[in-house]
Amino acid sequence: MTSSARAVLSDDVDADAFKRLYPDQYYDRFLAEGVRPDGRPLGRARAVTIGAGAITSADGSALVKIGRTTVLGGVRLEIIRPDETAPSQGQLALNVELAPFSSQDYRPGRQPDHVSAVTEKLTSALLTGGDAVQLSSLCIAEGKAAWRASLDLYVLDADGCVLDTALLAATAALRNTRIPAVRSTREGHYVAVGAGSSGSGGAGGDGGLVAGSPTAVGMGRCPLGLTCCLYRNYILVDPTAEEERLAACSVSVVLDQHGRLQGVYKAGGKVLADAATLVKCTEAARLRYRELSGLLEQSLSQVAAEAGGRG
Repeated sequence: MTSSARAVLSDDVDADAFKRLYPDQYYDRFLAEGVRPDGRPLGRARAVTIGAGAITSADGSALVKIGRTTVLGGVRLEIIRPDETAPSQGQLALNVELAPFSSQDYRPGRQPDHVSAVTEKLTSALLTGGDAVQLSSLCIAEGKAAWRASLDLYVLDADGCVLDTALLAATAALRNTRIPAVRSTREGHYVAVGAGSSGSGGAGGDGGLVAGSPTAVGMGRCPLGLTCCLYRNYILVDPTAEEERLAACSVSVVLDQHGRLQGVYKAGGKVLADAATLVKCTEAARLRYRELSGLLEQSLSQVAAEAGGRG
């Protein structure tokens, strides 16, 4: 090994050791210059990729990456009898799981505490108010049959902003979901066309296709979010997991397509975010929303065009 190569290796080892031993001082050196260790300015979010329709065996799916944070979402549909208290509505069941290799916080036998917090916030963003995911759009026959959509989100890499990535993956998977036609049997059962029987036959005889049955999951709002963290006097947009651990406070802002605030969530931290910080985070979220929504529409349009070409 040449002397220059040894010097570079020594510098890398020394920097890595310094980062582990003195993480705050390590970050301070970068932030004083207006950049972060990964080269981003303080207000720049990471690159995003959205792959709608990533799972061909699911009724709807999406693979989303924000930086290295990766979430895979899949939707499975089944016909159920509606709840008596909501005879004209279907159901959405949400599940979030952290892969064992996704985070250093993972411990066998139990999910980290922040996973349940992400599930709670996703449920709030998608179901609170009743006009994000419109459960009435899942009704097949009032009081008789409706769709239950099971949305499973698998966090494959948890390198910060898991809520933002999971919400984008959930929204993309739901909008990618295509609901099959439904037929009724003479016995009064409801069966998805192509699910174990043909559309013109099947056990018990055919009562015909159900007119007006849903073809897609109705979404009145398209909620998307951005997380910022407060580190000393700096606001870091779209922080990595390492930045989240060092931060005094993390704030996630969820907006809809009209720029209306749908939720503000604080994830632990040592201090409270003041009003000025919340305003800056909200403005950053509005800018980020335009970018995310554009990428989402592009991915969904590409899948639709490919499906049209196959048809």
